[in-house]
Amino acid sequence: MTINHIFLMVSQPRMASLRAFYKSILQPLGYTEMIAANDGLVGYGSDYPYFWLQALPMGKTPTPTHIAIDASKPTAVDEFYKIALQEGGKDNGGPGIRAEMSRQPYYSAFILDSEGNNIEAVCVEK
Repeated sequence: MTINHIFLMVSQPRMASLRAFYKSILQPLGYTEMIAANDGLVGYGSDYPYFWLQALPMGKTPTPTHIAIDASKPTAVDEFYKIALQEGGKDNGGPGIRAEMSRQPYYSAFILDSEGNNIEAVCVEK
């Protein structure tokens, strides 16, 4: 069984900048912006909006979370990481093999967005 979609709650003042940030960093992973319901809801995906940004009501503070998104190949992980740093993301673990994560080669990179969310791109070649 897989997860159909996930919502990442973000603060309203950062919604516009995060929308642009995710549009850029998700591109190497095959995701594009697929739908925008209003200024506070945006869906990204490859063939379906699997990943959503939703702005919280003004004054509400989001809780940082961790999300890992599959990459088709290690070079996509590298590109995700490079673009994320160029777009203002913070390093939280550069591209490399994480032997402790899986019996298969687990190649990933981690960045923090401006809300403190830990976003991972991961390629597990089976």
